[in-house]
Amino acid sequence: EEEHGPGITNAIKGALKKLVSNRMYNKAKVESKRMDGRALDEIRQIDIDAGMLPGVHGSALFTRGESQTIATATLGDKGMRQRMEKVEGQEMKRYYLQYSFPPSCIGETGRVGGVKRREVGHGNLAERAILPALPGEEEFPYSLRVESLITESHGSTSMASVCGGCLALMDAGVPIRRPVAGIAMGMLLENNEYTSDDDAYVVSDILGNEDALGTMDFKVAGDKEGITAFQLDIKCEGLSVQTMERALEQARVGRLHILGEMNKSLAESRSELPATVPRMATFGIEESSIGKVIGPGGKTIRGIIEDFGLSNMDVGEDGQIQLSGFSTEKLKEAEEFVKKLVEGGGGGRGGGGPRKDRPKYVGPDAVLGEIYTGKITGIQKFGVFVEILPGPEDGSSPGLEGLVHVSELHTERVRNCEGFVRSMGVEELTVKYIGDDKGKIKLSRKAVLEEKRASR
Repeated sequence: EEEHGPGITNAIKGALKKLVSNRMYNKAKVESKRMDGRALDEIRQIDIDAGMLPGVHGSALFTRGESQTIATATLGDKGMRQRMEKVEGQEMKRYYLQYSFPPSCIGETGRVGGVKRREVGHGNLAERAILPALPGEEEFPYSLRVESLITESHGSTSMASVCGGCLALMDAGVPIRRPVAGIAMGMLLENNEYTSDDDAYVVSDILGNEDALGTMDFKVAGDKEGITAFQLDIKCEGLSVQTMERALEQARVGRLHILGEMNKSLAESRSELPATVPRMATFGIEESSIGKVIGPGGKTIRGIIEDFGLSNMDVGEDGQIQLSGFSTEKLKEAEEFVKKLVEGGGGGRGGGGPRKDRPKYVGPDAVLGEIYTGKITGIQKFGVFVEILPGPEDGSSPGLEGLVHVSELHTERVRNCEGFVRSMGVEELTVKYIGDDKGKIKLSRKAVLEEKRASR
């Protein structure tokens, strides 16, 4: 390198890569074989073990050749959805797939930190591939999380994640419409400087070497009826229509073979959910009754969760309520209690006795138009609860609380109430008492900001 300059090393590596690539092409042309001895359309051996992990909701070990993933599926309620902060506000994803590619899966050691761009891309591709097969929320109200941990990698781990993730969901009892599988196709071309032609050889289920030294990486996922997702990377100038047709047909045949192997291990979704999955109950109330169910600072909803032994209780802005818990009887009791509560009856407590009246505020009334600084006692999608007048020090009665509706939080529109308040990093808000609605204190932070702006 000292004699010929620093570029000689790269030149040698490039020449070696081109030599091996040409050898691969000639072997396919003369022998119709690949570097590992397989036929051009041959799939590596597939081994599947569905339900291998007894403590999780759903699991599957999917091995294809030297590529392997441990896929797990977890079911949860609405509170388990993935939250994503975007420019237009917060997005909640009911279903998401997380793909992990640690250095150990390729026999290396290294730092394991945040998710890298490659992992995000592979995870998104596998996630989109499975999405069309999932049941709707009305049919199956659970949130769905799939994790694919790659334990060995030698070609197309994203497509292995599709197969393993689908099997894990089926093992968890998710009633998917049809099983989904994925396969990666490659192409061997004599000269990468030109478009594909009749001398191009399409290969199925590519190895890592065929991906690196070949001309194409064409990932195709779908069920027996058609394609659900695909991704194409090429290193030549383009693909002819004939080459694309050959690749798609070869991918279809390979995908059906993989689906057949998956069917041998798990032909359809489990008929029953595992005992570790919480049960769900969903019903609706009038939007005007949401405040009664939540209570001041969320006290009522917390009491319902505690009294009936629920895992969670989610109240939507449209009045849709989702209960989750491990006792079907307690779910029914909680639903009956909430329905009686909004009707004015109040219902019974989880312990079976009559519900005791909660202590009420005892103290001076708030003055209309007055500005108060109080601590935040609760944050909901529709607004923030603030205690503007404290209760007695002995705690015998609560303070006076009011609601700052999301429309009164700022002079500009607030799309995500919880995210907006938490981003402020404060425990108190300065608000103005603007009125009383059937005994409920109405507060406004926007009015305070507008008055400050006008006084400047």
